[in-house]
Formats: sequence, structure tokens, C-alpha cells
Amino acid sequence: MKKSLTTKVLKVIGLFSGAEAFGIICSIVKMKLVAMWLSATGVGLFGIFNTTVETVSIITGLGLRQSGVREVAKHGKTLGPVRKTAALLRSWCLLSGGLGGLLISFLAPWLSLWFFGNMDCWWEFMILAGALLLNSIIGGEQAILQGTERFRRLARASVSGSAVGLVISIPMFRWIGDASVPLSILAYSLSIMTFLIINRNRNIPYTLARRHDLGSGSGFVKLGGYIAVASFATNLAQMVFMSWLNREASTAEVGYFQAGNALVFRYTSLIFGAVGLEFYPRMSANSHSPRRMSLFVSHEISLLLKIFTPMLVAFVIFRRWIVEILYTADFEVILPFITIAIFTIILRSVSTCMAFSIIAKGDGKTYLLTESLDAAIGLSLNIWLYGLYGLTGIGIAQVAWYGIYALMVSGVYFCRYRLRLSRGAVAAMITASVISAVVVYSGFTL
Repeated sequence: MKKSLTTKVLKVIGLFSGAEAFGIICSIVKMKLVAMWLSATGVGLFGIFNTTVETVSIITGLGLRQSGVREVAKHGKTLGPVRKTAALLRSWCLLSGGLGGLLISFLAPWLSLWFFGNMDCWWEFMILAGALLLNSIIGGEQAILQGTERFRRLARASVSGSAVGLVISIPMFRWIGDASVPLSILAYSLSIMTFLIINRNRNIPYTLARRHDLGSGSGFVKLGGYIAVASFATNLAQMVFMSWLNREASTAEVGYFQAGNALVFRYTSLIFGAVGLEFYPRMSANSHSPRRMSLFVSHEISLLLKIFTPMLVAFVIFRRWIVEILYTADFEVILPFITIAIFTIILRSVSTCMAFSIIAKGDGKTYLLTESLDAAIGLSLNIWLYGLYGLTGIGIAQVAWYGIYALMVSGVYFCRYRLRLSRGAVAAMITASVISAVVVYSGFTL
């Protein structure tokens, strides 16, 4: 069974690693051009605008992307209930996206004042309202494809959308300047939404639920609400920290932080995203069986650590060349930050797999509590340690942050759900931690 699980997961990783790798290449090209033409200020603007869209869309999106996957996966291949759930999900996503667009439009002048100290950039936040509506629709379509295991269609939409979004953005970066940043975000959203609709599951017609049927979706909306508030707390903490950093230091410093974060978290998400894509529906479909859940989590932790440990070693060895290739020599100031923070991928491998058990069981209150507490701890650590050690301090804060989160999630996993980890998973955790700690320490001191 473990062998078949590994084969299945590796197939999905292979499929989505290719798709995500292409998306990351597009992102690398985009950030390289932004760094060249718009400097660190342009990179910082991307961080500010993307974080704003994500934060507002999370709270108004009601967590429908995550709870929708669980609801669709629970029905398996029973076409009737899946079609009904899909129609409900699309309707709720359209409503939540419209609400989010209106909210960000209303807040545009104040967001400009908060981030930039004046209201001159209000129109850029207005452009983001359109991206927010599109992202909500995107989330619904992605949830349907993921829940029905149409992974190839989901991958094709991602690749096509990323490519077209980049092609549209390049001339804007060259000729429009800083104003191209919100326009690029809108172009990417529109492109991805278009290709998701083209690649949708043909067995599920594109229909919306009738008004009086919307109440039957209250189950996944309620769970999604908990997920949304939890995710909002996490993104709000990130947004507050970036705003604080922008005011206390500079937009360029935000750009350096954003670049380091991308290297440590966004690019490693290539693997995390591919694994979670298949892992989450499988966990949701088997949430009634503690034995299966324990087996799945143990297997996933072992597999992720086998993948990430050699990647971490290679990253520390070649980190200077990676920074220079992806950005410019000016960004070498982030080297101490990323050298320390890269250890978080070991902690993240363990904590993420355990955290999936919380939402797979539909335990929204517990998920909200752990994520909100985690966000407050992370914000406090980032501000405190940046004040002491600058960007290097953020790297230390990230490791401490994920370490505390892993302990919190472990408490829920072992004590609340009475789930277990296999001996193989524990051995893999110890081995990976020791090797990674030695490599990171050597890279930071040599």
C-alpha cells in the first residue's frame, strides 16, 4: 500500500512540478525584468499589492477554495451530488468575489494612505478589485478540478495562464513603469481564469445554483469561514509586517524581504503544492479512519523529507549563484536571511502534513485557533528580531516561528485526534533535522 501511495504521489508531483516549475520560471523571468527595469522598488510593490489582494480575498472568499475541495471529494465519483456541489460552489465564489471587489474599491484611498503615506495610489488599488473578483472565480474552478481529481486539466490551465500572463506583462514593465505592477496582477488573473474555464471538467456543466438553493451550501461555507478567518489572520500579519517594514526602513527593504521569502517559501511550494493537491482530497475522503489518516500523514512526511533534505543542501551550497541569477548582485544582502530561513522547509514538511488532518476532519474552530495564534507569534518574532539583527533576524524569526507552529499542530494531532506517526517517519524527521541543521550552520559560519 505504501508503495502504491508513493507511486501515486510521485506521479502527481511529476505532473504538477512540471506545471509549477513552468509557472515559477515565468515568475522568475517576471521578477528578473522587474528588478532590472523597476529596481527593488518594483519588487516591493509586487509584494505590497499581492499581499493586499490575498489578504482581502481570503476574508471575503470564505475559504471556499479549501472547503470546496473537501466537499467535492466527499462525494467521490457520484455525478449528481458533485454537479450540485459545483453549482453551489461557483455561486458562492461569484458572490464572495463581488463582495471582495467592492470592499477593496471602497478602501482604496485608505490603503494608499496606509502603505504610501498619501492617497495618490488609490487607482492602483481599484485595479486590484478586478483581480480579486477573478481570483475568487479561479478558486472555485480549481477546487472542482482538484476534488474530482482532474489534475492534468488543472496543470494545463496553470501552464497556459502563466505563459499568457507573462507575455502580456513584459511590454507593460518596459514602457509603463511602476504603474504596470497592478495591471500585471490583473492580466495574470484574467489569463488563468480563462484557461481554467476552457479546461473545466466537461462532466460538470457550468451552471449556478438557484437563489433559494444557496442555503444548502452552508456546511462548506461555515467550514470555509473558519479557514478564511484563519488565513486572513496569517496574511494580515504579513501585511502589517510589510507595512511596518516599509515605513521603518524603505520599499527597497520590503523588496529584499520579498525576494528572500520567494526563494525560501514560494519556490519550495512547488513540491508542497503538488503534494497537497492530491493529499488533501485523499485525507478528506478518509477522515473517518484514524488508522488511514496516520498512515497517510506518516508516509507524506517521510516522502517530503526525502525530497527536501538534498534540495536544502544544494540550496545552501549554491545560494549566492541562485540570488545573482534570479535577481541581481544588489540582492546579495539577503544571503544571511535565506541561509538561516531555509531550515524552515524541514519544519514545514512536518507541520503541514499534520495540519491537513485538522481541515480534513472539518474541525474549523481548532484550525482557526492554531492559525490565529501562529500569526500573532510570527508577527511579533519578525518585528522583534528584525529590530535586533535586520534581515538576518527575520531568518531567525522564521525558524523559531515554524518550530513553535510544529509544536502546536503536533499537540492537536497527537492529543486531540489520537493519531500516530510511524517509526519510519520519526526516524526521517530526526535524520533530516540533524543533516539540515549542520548544513545551515556550516553555510552561515563559513
